[in-house]
Amino acid sequence: MSNKHKSRWIIVAGIAVLAVALGVFAFVRWGKPEPGQAEFKAYKADYKAGNLRSAIEHCRLAADQGNLKAQTLLGLFYSLGTGVEQDHAEAVKWYRKAAEQGFGTAQTELGICYECGEGIEQDYAEAVKWYKKAAEQGNAQGQLRLGTAYSLGRGIEQDDEAAFYWIYKAAAQGDDTAQYHLGLLYRKGKGVTRSDKKAAKWFKKAAKQGNADAQYKYASVMRYGPADECDEKEVFKWFSKAAEQGHLEAMHELYYCYRAASGVEQDIRQAIYWLRKAAEQGNSESQITLGNHYRRGFGVPKDEGETFYWYRKAADQGDGEAQCGVGVCYEEGIGVEPDVDEAVKWYRLSAEQGNRHGQYELGKCYREGKGVEKDMAEAVKWYRLAAAQKNYDAKEALKELGLAE
Repeated sequence: MSNKHKSRWIIVAGIAVLAVALGVFAFVRWGKPEPGQAEFKAYKADYKAGNLRSAIEHCRLAADQGNLKAQTLLGLFYSLGTGVEQDHAEAVKWYRKAAEQGFGTAQTELGICYECGEGIEQDYAEAVKWYKKAAEQGNAQGQLRLGTAYSLGRGIEQDDEAAFYWIYKAAAQGDDTAQYHLGLLYRKGKGVTRSDKKAAKWFKKAAKQGNADAQYKYASVMRYGPADECDEKEVFKWFSKAAEQGHLEAMHELYYCYRAASGVEQDIRQAIYWLRKAAEQGNSESQITLGNHYRRGFGVPKDEGETFYWYRKAADQGDGEAQCGVGVCYEEGIGVEPDVDEAVKWYRLSAEQGNRHGQYELGKCYREGKGVEKDMAEAVKWYRLAAAQKNYDAKEALKELGLAE
């Protein structure tokens, strides 16, 4: 689910407790009773009972009477097309009614519409205006989105310190997405002094709330941090939690855990299971690795057709390592008919992306005149580029040519 819709689903799904979460404001506005209370109460009862059609009608009646929560929720229903025909312009209408009366959640949602161009012309500056109104009232989603706008320089001048300030505000309120992004800011040292320890602290907070990205990052910080601070069983636990939610990079890490007996007993079958799961869902690193397994016959039967299939899958996503692998397949006839012209094509794609293996192979083709006209100057050029990236074969080739540095 995209981030722009996350808050909307949370609000719709959790409406039974919304009034409690909003406290006194749920019933009293500026010292006066909130209008449409009876209709909104009927809406909540119908929604809880699963009677969506009746719930929406009561929500509409409450909204017509000026109930801010009902206006906002009606906007959410139109945004998502839940129980009504999706209509972003109608959603904007209802968000604006509540937003202009100072309701923070509606202000944030109206900002999202401006940011995404949903139901209204895209306008980043106008989005920031509404995010700021919500943020200054303490709305966590508004704070997070305002912080993100500062970070990206979208609709407002880029400012890392302001980004940190607002994202921290949201994270301190317990927003798991904000906590995850705050961890990233500490990890990168953007708007704050870099600190892996503080990054891990915020990743862990978000991870405990079920944020899959944070679970993956928390495990990664532990795995690749100081050796004396690495708890392999904890690393495995958090990678598992993220992987079970469909996080592809976490699935790939689980492959390594099972293969290397890191935090869990070695189990090649489980390793291949998670590797294949990530590969089938499009993770290019997993696709290359699975291709390597088929090429060597490790954990799976040796199969050159499968080798080529998985290399090509990753190569078609633009992965330079995989493009080089496809080139090798065409050169050596692995799972495909040999074709030196195709080999050179794929080596070049890889080399031009800066892949050192592709650079070496392309240099070799120019040196040998394989698939291209022999050209030593071009061969040396590509060897040097590969050697600069510590490619051993390229360094040896330059030595053979008397050009070692």
